[in-house]
This record gives sequence, structure tokens and C-alpha cells, in this order.
Amino acid sequence: TIVPERFGKVYFEWMENIRDWCISRQLWWGHRIPVWYCSECGELTVSVDTPSRCSHCGSSRITRDPDVLDTWFSSALWTHSTLGWPDDTEDLRYFYPGSVMETGYDILFFWVARMIMMGLGNTGKIPFRTVYLHGLIRDEHGEKMSKLRGNVINPARAISEYGVDALRFALASYSTPGNDISLGKGKLEESRNFVNKLWNAARFIFQAMDAATPGKVEEKPRLLEDRWIVSRLNRLIGEVSSLMETFQFGEACRRIYDFVWAEFCDWYVEIAKLRLRDGEPVPSPLPFLAAILESSLRLLHPFMPFITEELWQNVKRRLPRESPMPDSIMLASYPVPDESALDPEAERAMD
Repeated sequence: TIVPERFGKVYFEWMENIRDWCISRQLWWGHRIPVWYCSECGELTVSVDTPSRCSHCGSSRITRDPDVLDTWFSSALWTHSTLGWPDDTEDLRYFYPGSVMETGYDILFFWVARMIMMGLGNTGKIPFRTVYLHGLIRDEHGEKMSKLRGNVINPARAISEYGVDALRFALASYSTPGNDISLGKGKLEESRNFVNKLWNAARFIFQAMDAATPGKVEEKPRLLEDRWIVSRLNRLIGEVSSLMETFQFGEACRRIYDFVWAEFCDWYVEIAKLRLRDGEPVPSPLPFLAAILESSLRLLHPFMPFITEELWQNVKRRLPRESPMPDSIMLASYPVPDESALDPEAERAMD
């Protein structure tokens, strides 16, 4: 299965109209071609081990081909050569074939097709079941990045200025299968602002939890705004899970962004501030603030791994738990929607 589907036609057009592949390259690096030419009889000797004589006439006057194999020839072996092939290893049996191969649409034939060729030829099995193709990263005007044009975004500089999570989220949130991304300063600033928004909201929640007197934790929301935010979170979890399963990562990012920024930070956190301002409210919004933040961090972790780990560790230290939480958010399970928490009535009332 190729995602998006339209690239399947491109793939099969190439494969059904196959042409000879010139596998030699004149480069200073790569796998050397295992062919030796005989100066006596003119025949070729092909061998895995370095021969001392021509396999046809026995002459020692043999010269190795100076070229190396095309890089896609060796890259095509990646799916199984890294797992111990040609030996029948435990890794090869467990990991081959894989489930999903992700790469750019521009190398569908150069790499993907050749991995399938080599995988079938060497093992008799396809190397993966699904191919997900992403687009190319272009500048903010949709032009191809070029050092000559000066429109290249230096990743190291972008990370230094905006943060690695902001760069990752900008790339992920504007991605759609098979379509190019126009990346510029505006999108990086937007992602950085989102990181700051999340950080500031979490800092408020931590301060409120530290100042609170331990008390009974409400298991189910009773107030309208508590019911609303819990319902919206669980609806979001279901939507994001469905989008991730269909490789719609950009839309998943946008749904999380809208929930965290608009619904959680701009509405629920602000309502909670009013409830906390005049002393200890009953019921307290703190359990729901902490729970929504913790789940939101797990939702965001694949896209923003660093800030979510830092904030999750802070949540973990403050949450009363009967059973210990994992050492890292990387080991925590991805959120699963609780259908019983959906509250359409509360959602309509708050809307």
C-alpha cells in the first residue's frame, strides 16, 4: 500500500516499463564492483573474495573494475542486510518484513522500488507492507531551497533561535501525505509561541499544585467546565488516534494545537484561575488541570519530545499515584479515549 494512493500509479508505471539500470558510478566511496578483467583472455572474473587469477585462463594479469556500485544498490539492501542477512538471524526473523516505510516521494523509484526488488530477490518477501511518502521542504514562497539562492533554512540555526521542538512541530503540523511544505520564519515563530504557551500553562499548574493543601481527589467532574474539558480531551484523543492511524500527522498536530491553546489554556486554565484565586474551592479544578496536562503531554510527545519529557517529569513528581508511573514519558502508553467521559451536553453548553 502506497500513501498517498496516487503515487501507486507512478510506481507501477516505472515497474511495468522497466529499463536497464547502470549500476556503476565513478565515486571515491561506495561498494567496489567485484569484477576483475583479464589482460590475457579478456574474460571477466566475478567473485566475492579477491581472486589471484583469472577464472577462465588462469592468468594472474587481472585488474579490478575501478568503479563502485550505485548508492541505491547498496541502500536497497538496507531492509535485510542490517538484520544479519544472509544469515538466518533472530533479528531477521522478528523484524523482517517491517510494517511501514517512510520516505520522500522523490525517491520512490530510486530507493523504495529497489528495496522491494532486493527484498524479494534475496528473501522472497516484500520488505514492508505500507509506504508513506512525505513531501519536500521548500522556502516560504514555495521555491526549492538552494544555497545559491540563499533561501536555505539552516537547521542548527533554527534550533538555536526557535528550539528543536518548535522546528519539529512546524514540520509535522504543516505536513500532508505527498505534498510539499513551505517553511518560513512565520511558521517557526508560531510553533515557538505554542511551546511557550504550553510551558507557561504548565508552570501555573505546578505552582498551584505546590501551594494547594492535599485533599480528596474528585474522581468524576461535576461542574460544567470540568465535564466540558474532560469530554473535549477524550474526543480529541479519539480523533488524534484515528488521524495517526491514517498517516494524517499534520491534521493530528493541528487538532492538538487547537485544543491545548484555545480550549485548555485560553478557557479552562483561565476559568481555573478564577476558582483558585479566592482560596480553596470545592471541588478543586487542580485534579483536572493536572490530568488534562498529563494526557496532553503524552499526545504531543511524538512531535515535541523534549519539552513534553521535561514537563511530564514535573507532573509525575506532583501526582498522587497508587502505582508508580514509568520512568520516562517515552515508556508511558499513548492516551486511549474513555467513551464514558464524553459529555455532548456539556460541550453544547460551553460552545
